[in-house]
Amino acid sequence: MRAALAVLGLAGACSKPAPKAANADVTGTLTVDGAPAELVACRPGHAEHVFVEVDSTRGTLRFGEGKLAWNGSALACSKLDRSWGGGIRRDGSAYFRGTLAFRCDRVSGELSLDCGAITPGEGAELATNRAAAGSAAQPDPAPPGSGLR
Repeated sequence: MRAALAVLGLAGACSKPAPKAANADVTGTLTVDGAPAELVACRPGHAEHVFVEVDSTRGTLRFGEGKLAWNGSALACSKLDRSWGGGIRRDGSAYFRGTLAFRCDRVSGELSLDCGAITPGEGAELATNRAAAGSAAQPDPAPPGSGLR
C-alpha cells in the first residue's frame, strides 16, 4: 500500500506544471490600472525607426518615436525617462536595449529591456554609442575664449 501511495505521489508531483522561468529579455515592474502585470516578453521591430513592444499578462506596451502606447492607444505621460539604443540588421530583424521609467494615464513602470538576441558585436556598438552620447551631453567646463581647458 505504501508503495502504491508513493507512486501516486510521484505521479502527482510530475504532473504539476513547472514554475515559469524568468524572462531575461525584460525585467522590472509594470502596473496597469493599479494592479501589477507579469512581464512576458519583448519584441523589437522597425518601420522607419526601431521600436519595441513589451508583452505582459494584461496587454502590450509599445515604445517608439519617443512615445508610449498601450494596446495600440497612445498614452499621455507625466513622466517618460528613457535610455536606449537599437538597430536594424541586414536581414531586416531588429534589436533593442534600454530602460524605460514612466507614469502614464493608466500604466506605469520601470523596465529594463534586452530584446532581439543582441550579439556581442552589437552590444559593444551600443555601449560605444551610449558613451559617445554621454560625453556629448556633458557641457564644456571652460567657457569659450577663457583659455581654460
